[in-house]
Amino acid sequence: MRNHETSIELDNPLSSTKIGAFSGSIKASFYKKGKIFKGIPSVEINDELRSIICNSKIKIKPYHVSNKNSFFKINLPENIKGGLANLIIVKTLTTIGLKHKCSSCKLEVDGNEKTICFHY
Repeated sequence: MRNHETSIELDNPLSSTKIGAFSGSIKASFYKKGKIFKGIPSVEINDELRSIICNSKIKIKPYHVSNKNSFFKINLPENIKGGLANLIIVKTLTTIGLKHKCSSCKLEVDGNEKTICFHY
């Protein structure tokens, strides 16, 4: 069952344990109508990430969000790893994706590619 869980699409944003973000480093790209969507500023992801971390009452340590070509690179703080990182990543990217009416978000986490599908 474990192999099945890591290879399916993430239709349910609450199924964050399927992402497996143990390093805290994520690459994400958003898609609209099958094409990559570049209209999201990295500062917006940074703001959403900060508000989620603050709302979860975790002490904020340095983290970094950058826009490289067609994807965002997110490095979470050293104190946010594993299941907690998964929840924060899914909530952040889902909120941004839905706000911009994207159809999906592809993630590369620790060498594994995952997809979050947005349903309206």
